[in-house]
Amino acid sequence: MEVFPSNGPLGATIAGVDLSTDVSAVDKGRIVKAFLDHMVIVFPNQKLDYHDMLRLSEVFGPRGKTSNELMGLGRRGYLNDDIPDGITIISNIRNEAGALIGSLGNAEAWWHTDSSFTEEPISASLLHALEVPYEGGETEFLNMAQAFDDMPTHLAAKIDGKIANHSKIHSPDGTRRPAFEDVSDPSKAPGTTHPMVRTHPQTGRKCLYLGVRRHSYITGMAVPESEALLDEIWAHTCQGKYVWSQKWTVGDLVVWDNRCTMHHRNSFPAQSRRLMIKSITAGEAVT
Repeated sequence: MEVFPSNGPLGATIAGVDLSTDVSAVDKGRIVKAFLDHMVIVFPNQKLDYHDMLRLSEVFGPRGKTSNELMGLGRRGYLNDDIPDGITIISNIRNEAGALIGSLGNAEAWWHTDSSFTEEPISASLLHALEVPYEGGETEFLNMAQAFDDMPTHLAAKIDGKIANHSKIHSPDGTRRPAFEDVSDPSKAPGTTHPMVRTHPQTGRKCLYLGVRRHSYITGMAVPESEALLDEIWAHTCQGKYVWSQKWTVGDLVVWDNRCTMHHRNSFPAQSRRLMIKSITAGEAVT
């Protein structure tokens, strides 16, 4: 097994390991170290089933729940009985009846942190590509630790001790979840609050912690002041120097650390097929 850093602000490729079989204790240790060092790791040329994905997720933490499960909304309607709990399908493909077989479609998915709307967010996400679009659909990742380290002193002072609400209303592609009504006042959005700066429980690094920008709100502030400060934070955080992009190929397995990254997906043509399988691990408390 070999680890090849991306030479970008985050990301590494791990070659020479077949994840469809049990991974040795030594290789598990090296994988976790690479995960903590590089925040996003890519395993090319893998062929994994649902149970492989769930088994691998436990390398990074106890098995967790999907976003629907975390919100108490049950299994997604497209999941058949052969798909175990803890698995999400991301796809724009429709079955013979014309129904989508997965979620998120082909639209852009905004910058977000997976399941930040829950009190104990998931630590890691695993995404395996079975089919990919012929153009577009790249997933980009942000180094939230570096973005915090580089934050101007005056801006860091503004968010010191601040708490933000992470709205439950919309999926990362902007689709409103049917269980929630839309709001015009972000301070009224249903969600969960988190410190805007958190400490990674394993590396000890301070990281910015942000969710989907839409309906975000800094508690205790007037809405116009919250909006202005959030805009300033996002303008700093989403600079290209903190971004690394994953151009998908069939067989890629990508694992990212939700405690110190954000990610988004570029849109792609509607007629271009995309089928990916996502598994997640459990949350880990951070301060």
